[in-house]
Amino acid sequence: MANLKIPESSSTVRVRMFDTTTNMVVNAGMFLEPVVPGHENLNLSTVGFLIEHESLGKKVVFDLGAKKDFWNLVPFTRDRIPNVCSGLKVDQNASEILQNADIDLNSITSVIWSHMHWDHCGDVNTFPVTTELVVGPDFMNNFLPGYPSDPDGKLLEQWFEDRPLREISFLSGHQVGDFPAFDFFGDGSFYLLDAPGHCVGHVCGFARTTPDTFIFMGGDICHFPGYFRPSPSLPLPGPLSEHASSKTSPFYIVTRNEQSVYADRERSIDSIKKMEALDGSLNVLVCIAHDPSLLHNLPVLNKTPSEDLNEWKARGFKEKCLWGFLDELPKNGQPGRKPLVEGIWKEGRVVNSLS
Repeated sequence: MANLKIPESSSTVRVRMFDTTTNMVVNAGMFLEPVVPGHENLNLSTVGFLIEHESLGKKVVFDLGAKKDFWNLVPFTRDRIPNVCSGLKVDQNASEILQNADIDLNSITSVIWSHMHWDHCGDVNTFPVTTELVVGPDFMNNFLPGYPSDPDGKLLEQWFEDRPLREISFLSGHQVGDFPAFDFFGDGSFYLLDAPGHCVGHVCGFARTTPDTFIFMGGDICHFPGYFRPSPSLPLPGPLSEHASSKTSPFYIVTRNEQSVYADRERSIDSIKKMEALDGSLNVLVCIAHDPSLLHNLPVLNKTPSEDLNEWKARGFKEKCLWGFLDELPKNGQPGRKPLVEGIWKEGRVVNSLS
């Protein structure tokens, strides 16, 4: 793994993916550019991961999707959702999904938030208070104490009451690719990666699924595979797409829009480029949280609880997912896939306001 700067190890973790049931349709112009006719909105499904270190007896959840009753989030978030989402529906909390798969919540030792946005934080209060919450750099200085102690708080204060809270530091000198890395279990089986740009404290996950294959859990390092595909290492197959200027350059870049969801555009672009380099390896499966093709092509805990992703390379999962995002794009003047959800759903019906 010297060419990818991935440390050697024989330790692995078991990885299962779940559909958080958080489905959104968002304004593409707040995420990427150029916005092309017929792709003015992005379909964003949302996945999370259950990571199990069997020899240590530890289970970790990476990202939770949204809180099922998202209308009970802090005012800052609740009031902003309709400005970003034209469609939104959440059917279950992550805790319910895990329990339905016969996962004992008391066995979950850590919940890791890739970052603090509402569609990844879920409702950590549905997990036992013994489950630690793991967050990225500078989280505590920026987001505590939370609402309502801070009337402008972006997170619920109750999420941090009586719960172990651990903020990750990337000063150890570990590295995966060009990312500073934190060796979560101390044996090279699972790393957190420092991936700034989208917001303060954003981290990615990097799981060793066999001694020489890996799953990159991107969180919101970006929101669509067209930010990092095609690339020189993964050229576009077949004829040149009507939306691509090159078979070796990504379709999109982070937007310059004043309402961008990316707090720091240049750092976001840098993080995406670092991920693109790993994506070019046949030994790395990149899974960003909102790539709809993942749910079209990979097994999920919701439906097949016993099925994991560890043999993803042997089963050809990367090839199945690699160009799935092209189905979202318009073709011959016709829109791509239909919206995942129409309208914002609250308590079983479409509403005009979340207040």
